[in-house]
Formats: sequence, C-alpha cells, structure tokens
Amino acid sequence: MGATMLKTVEISRAQKTKGVAVTYRAGTKDNFGTCPATCELNPSGCGATKIDHVYLDAVVDAVPTKGQAFTYSHFSPIHWIKKLQAGKTVINYSAKTAAMAAKYVRMKVPTVCTVAADFWGGRKSVTVDEVKVVRCPAEYLDNFGCAQCGNGDPLCARLTRNFAVGFTAHGVHKKKAANPDDAGGCYATGGNVLLHWNHTADQDQDETDAERVTRFAKGLAPRTILRHHIAGDIGAN
Repeated sequence: MGATMLKTVEISRAQKTKGVAVTYRAGTKDNFGTCPATCELNPSGCGATKIDHVYLDAVVDAVPTKGQAFTYSHFSPIHWIKKLQAGKTVINYSAKTAAMAAKYVRMKVPTVCTVAADFWGGRKSVTVDEVKVVRCPAEYLDNFGCAQCGNGDPLCARLTRNFAVGFTAHGVHKKKAANPDDAGGCYATGGNVLLHWNHTADQDQDETDAERVTRFAKGLAPRTILRHHIAGDIGAN
C-alpha cells in the first residue's frame, strides 16, 4: 500500500462532471494528505509540504487520446508551470482572491479563484485589475457541466487564456470559502464529494498513483475529457 491513494471514475454521474472522467486523490487514511498544508481552505491543520514530482509528471502526461485533461492546484505555480504545454494536462492555479488571480493571469498562468456570491452582481464576468474573471457557466446554465463547456473545449482546459475562471463559493462551508482570511471552507468536506474522498483515503491500492493515473488515462475512450482531482492535489503524503 502506498502513502497516497487515487480513485478513478470512468464516467462521472455528478451534476457538474456528468459524462466526463474524474479522479480523487488523498493520503492514506488522510483526506488532506496530498493538499498543501498552507491552503487557506484546508481546515485539517495537516497536509503536504512538498510536491510528489513522480506523480506530477504522470498527471501532466495523463491525457486521453485526442481528448483533454485539466486539474487545479493550491501549490504555487513555481513548482509546475514549466511542465505545461499544448497537448498535456492543464493545471490551473487556485488563487486565494480575484485580485491574486488577476496577477497570475498577467504572468501567463492558467488561473481560477473562488469568490463570494455577491461578487458577480448578476454578471457573467467581472473585471479585476484589468483582467476579466469569467464565471463558470455551470453556475447559471441548466443541465450544463464540464462536458458542455466551451463546446468540447472547457474553459479550465485552455492553456493559453487571458482571463481567470471564477467559482462561487459553495458547499456546507461556503461562507468560510468566500473569506480568504477564515481558514477552512473546502467544498470537499461535505456532500457526495466527501463520501468519494473518504472512500479514496480508505481504499487499498497495489500500485502507485503515478502508475494508476497513467493506466487510467490510456484506457479511456478517445476524445474523453478528464478532470483530475475533484478533491486532492499533487502533494506527497
């Protein structure tokens, strides 16, 4: 058994990710074991302090044939930005605030952020420090998710873009998630995501996460969209 665990789902049934392939990642018996200990959404007081570079290389390469793959990370882009290129998994930096997201977009880093519900003011995009923050379309369109986003070219899977993608804080701790100065708020600490994450941390695994994600991506149908890490990150447990 390894120090980290990876759960793979070939066809998600969740509302937002329905029809796409997804993964969940956790430490052994520790949901936050692969997440940075410094993440403002991490309420555990624990977490990873370093990158799992073998896994990082594997996940960057884990793209279905003729398909697309993307994920999010709370680890600084300094650890992974140079690995990104066309045809690889797009890693989005999860910025603490919209202002920070704007800063990283100007640095040519694919970036997302979590915002409070009143951030949008009824709009689909808001300009912050001359950078547009585009609201995730799944938040205001019915029967819409990652599979429909961008007509098969999801916003979060676009390596080169001049905007950040914004997500309205949600989940049982959404008030904390919307306040970067209040520790906690991770959406994966409630609902069905938590059930999947708990199962990930408790499972037995006879291969490394790098081996599993490589095998999983290769076995997916051509043109599949793969969203790595519904919960979890690229850290070493």
